Amino acid sequence: MKKIKLLFIALLGFGLSLNAQPKKATNSLLWEISGNGLKKPSYLFGTHHLIGAKFADTMKVLQEKLKSADAVVGEIVMDSTIQKKMAPFLMMKNNTLDSLLTKAEFKEVEDYFKTKQPDFELKELNNFKPAMVSFMMVFFDNADLLKDVGEGIDNSFQAYAKNNGKSLYGLETAEYQGALLFDNDLQKQKKALLKSIREGDKSKQKMEELKTYYITQDIDKLTDFFKIQDEETKEFMTEVLKNRNKRWLDQLPALMQNQSLFIAVGAGHLVGTEGLIKGLQLKGYILKPVATN
Repeated sequence: MKKIKLLFIALLGFGLSLNAQPKKATNSLLWEISGNGLKKPSYLFGTHHLIGAKFADTMKVLQEKLKSADAVVGEIVMDSTIQKKMAPFLMMKNNTLDSLLTKAEFKEVEDYFKTKQPDFELKELNNFKPAMVSFMMVFFDNADLLKDVGEGIDNSFQAYAKNNGKSLYGLETAEYQGALLFDNDLQKQKKALLKSIREGDKSKQKMEELKTYYITQDIDKLTDFFKIQDEETKEFMTEVLKNRNKRWLDQLPALMQNQSLFIAVGAGHLVGTEGLIKGLQLKGYILKPVATN
């Protein structure tokens, strides 16, 4: 259940280096925020929700900035209530997968899962929304990516705050994320699930690309990665990234005014013309990449 909890927060957005090539000065997942009347600098760090805490543990500078902060900020506050708060959004009311899908489509989805786990029975997920079944595909398609997740990197920062008497803030609620991920039209969810099944190899390749760009802290590649969207996902990704960034940018100035924050959100929220880095600069803050290696 711990990995399922991570998936709720995961895929919304999101060091070590895989090679010895020199990095551009802007290639960092950690950014210092100063200026604009701030009494202390704050720090913005891009996470990958399916990478374990040990990735951040290796970065001495990152750990120093975390320790120096007065408070930790995450997308949501991760605690024991998340599962209960999310649960109502996962289940269909007055519908089931075997009713929503045709017999051929139901078999197509089940057969896909069976190639990964022969004893899988889709009827065990019959009351779940198609979007949740799509999330379950991550377990089956990315075993190598998930095997070392353990305690997620986002949760590790929040655990540090709780264990060291630091304030902890969430930029949104678990209920908001549950609605965002699972409350859209069921027919659209069905279409997305079938597309994921039919393009499984392509989706797995994209996940591996994202992991590589993240671990190498390649901001340019991450920017390009999150730019690419097809028409079917454009509206959803606008809400997941652009609109959420706007709401967060409305909250962060007041939180930063009198205290130093360590802000840890998915890396997709940092990059691009509508990302947090650019958005904070437009508000008058100075953002400077911090070398972590």
